[in-house]
Amino acid sequence: MIINNSPWIKQLKRTRPPAELPKEIKPDVAIIGGGIAGVSTAYFTLKNNTDKKVLLLEAGYVAHGATGHNAGQIVSYFEQQFARLVEKFGLKLAARAQDDIDSAWLLLEEIYNEARLKTHFSQFTGYAGIKDLEELIIHLKNRKYSLDAGINFEHVLVSGDTVITEKLPNELKDFCVLVPHKEILARLETEDKSYVAAVATRKGVMNSASFTEELVGYLITKYPGRFYLGEKAPVSQITLNKNNAELILDNRKIIVGKVVLCTNGFEKIDIVNNQGPDINSKFHKSVVGAVGYMAGFLEKPSKPPTAISYLKTSEDPVYYYLTRRPYEGEKDNGHNLVSIGGPEAVMEDTRFYQPQNHDFPKEMEDDIDQFIHKTYKYAPKNNIEYKFKWHGLMGYTPSGLRIIGPEPLNPVLMYNLGCNGVGILPSIYGGKRISLFLQGKKLPKSIFDPAPNHKIAANGV
Repeated sequence: MIINNSPWIKQLKRTRPPAELPKEIKPDVAIIGGGIAGVSTAYFTLKNNTDKKVLLLEAGYVAHGATGHNAGQIVSYFEQQFARLVEKFGLKLAARAQDDIDSAWLLLEEIYNEARLKTHFSQFTGYAGIKDLEELIIHLKNRKYSLDAGINFEHVLVSGDTVITEKLPNELKDFCVLVPHKEILARLETEDKSYVAAVATRKGVMNSASFTEELVGYLITKYPGRFYLGEKAPVSQITLNKNNAELILDNRKIIVGKVVLCTNGFEKIDIVNNQGPDINSKFHKSVVGAVGYMAGFLEKPSKPPTAISYLKTSEDPVYYYLTRRPYEGEKDNGHNLVSIGGPEAVMEDTRFYQPQNHDFPKEMEDDIDQFIHKTYKYAPKNNIEYKFKWHGLMGYTPSGLRIIGPEPLNPVLMYNLGCNGVGILPSIYGGKRISLFLQGKKLPKSIFDPAPNHKIAANGV
């Protein structure tokens, strides 16, 4: 069955016609990708580089890619566990990266306040449910390392009346709080007693498509003569020279000083480097595409917004996530929208992924349906009437980390990409970081740096 009915796109209120490029344009920076990463990059570049002209190019319509096809949760953790990052990169670099992503909460508030956005945005303490000892130990290590680094981003609650407490390593017992098992289940909103621990972190929910479209409207009004937007403007080739880049769009060529890739549709773009070794083949292997499947149903508005993750185990390798927020598709906001995601399918070649012509396999819906009935305490007792079923393309880097910064083989090209399933805050932070590079600032080494980020020594040098 072919279906992609995203609630975020349905609620998107566009008040402008599709943007067409002016015939004459000489931008300093071209940003490719009109999702939350590209628009955030444009926002910070325009704000912090007061003389630069910015061109934002989107192959389809703004916010209609991964930004409009997610579950709407905002989190500040990584696809890779913090303890793993410490073991790979050392405590200093891992802690700096966590601080960087945490800083995006303030950046998000800055954008809301300055642009006076009206898109609904909620913050709260959210939870991740744990079933097995191995996963619990990782999160206890997260807690230990974070306290060692002077940061405080996870609290681990463990059931004190189950056998899991007897299996905890003595050196990690001080990094959790023992609570009654019923409290774990209550916070995870489940009656599935196999969950024995919950990780509490700062989370949020919002319609990232509406946020992105609103922000584009602000940039159009705020920066006339400096901000240019082109929709239905797919880039087929980027040619990198010493001091500029040439972009090919259909039969048109545009010369820019710098180009920033902020898209999961990178496979459709050929990169030619006239100033050094090949980038194209290496880059196209650096991000793997996967299609994530989600579904949503309406319930009575008796419960507050939330975001809960249910972590995978060796027996159940699917990481499920649930968000609940007021449904904005009704004038009186008479319902909550509960969105659930988790099942994914890796695509060997995402050039052929077309959002509106891609199947939503029945087995994916069955997986979601089975999970929600088993796990969510407030799920309908009978068949669920899904008001929305949708899917979106996600880009996974080998490290599970976002790629942010100049391409080492030619710094005319920059990246802010790799959503890794948890992309809203990293996208926003990435936009700010790119704006600093465009100012010519020398930034400390980071685990987000392109290419060398997998080779940085543990001591950070």
